[in-house]
Amino acid sequence: MADRTCIVTGATLPRDQLIRIVSGPDGMAVVDLAEKLPGRGVWVSNSADALRQAADRKLLKRAIDAQFGDIEDTLLQVGVLMCSRAVATAAMARRAGALMGGAGKLAAEGVFQGLLAAPDASEREFNKLASRLEVTWTSRALDAEALGQICGRPSLAFAAIRGGNAAKMAEKLRFEVMRLERFYTSSACHAR
Repeated sequence: MADRTCIVTGATLPRDQLIRIVSGPDGMAVVDLAEKLPGRGVWVSNSADALRQAADRKLLKRAIDAQFGDIEDTLLQVGVLMCSRAVATAAMARRAGALMGGAGKLAAEGVFQGLLAAPDASEREFNKLASRLEVTWTSRALDAEALGQICGRPSLAFAAIRGGNAAKMAEKLRFEVMRLERFYTSSACHAR
């Protein structure tokens, strides 16, 4: 993944630690989470604080001749969009047979690439399951309702994604979940 430079901090970071922003036709700044919108974009560190600084210091106006409307509304929308992207990616993995839910099923299945756990799931069970499944990454970014939505249940504490043939899908899910996690842990923006 090619590194990019944050217009707020000047730090050169991997793309998964940044958010791309482009200018919309109306001169409003548009957050491009898919990184596919046309036009010259700028990159901002993946945190609410960096987005606030970019708006306050009018860095977007200078760089791409765009500006945010209400920054707090924008931050809430970015958080919701990131969560939606993570849930949609996980749901696609589940439909492809690469993601499973439920601690009992996971323990019976064997080795997985990544483990998703609800923030309120048992820490002891989480550690035990992560060790038993031999996962290379874990996340607590999605709540029990989101994990349940992915697996067609009202709520769920644990879900995991396979590696092997599903390695590309697992990497995409890891990217989306870690980006969501960074956005919330690097700022005071927890209104999910």
